[in-house]
Amino acid sequence: AAAAAAKRAARNEIRRHCVEAGLGPEGLSAWVAGQKRSRIKPAELVWLSATELLKEMSSGTLSAEYVMRCFIARAIEAGEALQCNAEERFEEALAEAIACDAERSRGMLRGPLHGLPISIKDQIDMQGFDSTCGLSARVGKPREADAVVVSVARAAGAIPFVRTNIPQLMMLPESFNAIWGTTANPYDAGRTSGGSSGGESALVAAGGSPLGFGTDVGGSVRI
Repeated sequence: AAAAAAKRAARNEIRRHCVEAGLGPEGLSAWVAGQKRSRIKPAELVWLSATELLKEMSSGTLSAEYVMRCFIARAIEAGEALQCNAEERFEEALAEAIACDAERSRGMLRGPLHGLPISIKDQIDMQGFDSTCGLSARVGKPREADAVVVSVARAAGAIPFVRTNIPQLMMLPESFNAIWGTTANPYDAGRTSGGSSGGESALVAAGGSPLGFGTDVGGSVRI
């Protein structure tokens, strides 16, 4: 219980720092006000598909930084309202997005997903992050390398920016565990979003991520 509480508190402290740094909804509004106007407002941008976002970034209509800031702000809102987020790497992802814009300006692309924010289910390994699988005993054991699917996504230019909630050991039909709590359904907060990819489904459905990785063995994505 202590390990779970400490892990959750650390995530919340990082989130608080990000909000203070201007990455929350209010900070996004202030940042957008100081930029050249985009024809696509944040409230519209977060509902574009990954394909549409990549097209707009390729044409120069949207920057990777703008896209990332919009999804970070939305993911913070969704995480607080729905408990769908596990660990968050918002500041690191924003720095990567800014780097992607600089690379694009020089005619360099990392791959077909250049600059696209993506979310990753907590079960899937990411270097430097715990794959808790919702189990307190797995807290404090960061992975030494990315899973193959994460490596492939990064090589294609995608930027992982948040990890999402799951049931303990992926063995329940609802996303609940002692570390991250119970993920609510964005369409009906009195219900959960299913499991084991419930955090992913809730975040994507709430407009908090344009593309997420889930898994399905016993019904996870289907539920």
